[in-house]
Amino acid sequence: MTAGILFRVMVARWYVVVACMILVAGFGASVAQNTRTYWAEMQVFFVQPGGGSVGVLDDGAAPSLINFAGLVKRRVASEGSAYELPSSNVTLYGSGIVRGYSITLPNAGNQWAASFTKPVLSVQVTGDSPQEVARTLQDAIAAINRAAVDLQSKSGAAPGTFITVEPSANVPRIEDVGSTLGSRAKGITVFLVCGLIFAAYTASIVDRFLNSRTGSTRLGPRAAR
Repeated sequence: MTAGILFRVMVARWYVVVACMILVAGFGASVAQNTRTYWAEMQVFFVQPGGGSVGVLDDGAAPSLINFAGLVKRRVASEGSAYELPSSNVTLYGSGIVRGYSITLPNAGNQWAASFTKPVLSVQVTGDSPQEVARTLQDAIAAINRAAVDLQSKSGAAPGTFITVEPSANVPRIEDVGSTLGSRAKGITVFLVCGLIFAAYTASIVDRFLNSRTGSTRLGPRAAR
């Protein structure tokens, strides 16, 4: 059946198409209501050797710590599947990413001049459940810690002089951000395509069935003669 014939069948059996689309729309609405996106953000501080608090920072040590944080970020990004955000001021879910994580070195500057003032990496995570977000966040922080240790070990630094990493909290604050605009748009597109395919298939089945009944009705009187 060509596309032109299928289109004519759908026009002729429009009531079947309408019924199918209503059915698919109802199912899609119920699924959309159950789809949620969860988000969490945590800061990972780089602490100078011998430092006891993430809030205490020697201004003289800041540049080297910031540079090291950038190295760790690049290492983790190259070995994992972190998303690269266009700016450190945007959120992961605001960029349309509903499952994944990002690691950013906060930029206090602008698009013309970058300004990295703190040895901190910001980790954002999105997922379908709080459990998934917590697990992904834990894995990302563990990857940061591994990269920091590995880079310093390969440089020949003694373990007692290592820069350490400390998360800003032991328990992440996970927020329910609902369904994002991107996920809703993707969902609507998928259900629309599936609905049209389902409607076209059903309309062709109904059309063949009705045509076969019409043909058998026409043949009945001829057979009786």
